[in-house]
Amino acid sequence: MAAVQYVQSHPLCFLINKLGKSQHKLLKSALLDFYSPGDLSAAKIQLLKDSQKVNSVNFRHIPQQRQSENRATREVDDMFTLLTALDESENASLSALPVYVSNDPDNMPSVRLYEGYLEF
Repeated sequence: MAAVQYVQSHPLCFLINKLGKSQHKLLKSALLDFYSPGDLSAAKIQLLKDSQKVNSVNFRHIPQQRQSENRATREVDDMFTLLTALDESENASLSALPVYVSNDPDNMPSVRLYEGYLEF
């Protein structure tokens, strides 16, 4: 039995736990509003590293770093692309990834701010 691996990443903890429970557009907005481009870039690099350990999944090329005006948006889109590819893979799944954790819930956005009466 393989040991469970834990990785501290606030953006990935938020994203993985809310994926499938909230709309993608809402999650993207929350990530972009709450985290800096550097935080999102570090989370994407961690996700790339962890997803490459899943041998049976072929990903389209996703660059390690983005350097553009919309850097944060493209980093978030890359994370969704990776997670979708893992979710749709026959031989692997999101459960093949380590468990992403946060040591402080204040370092994660609240989706409730984007739902309900504040949603336009």
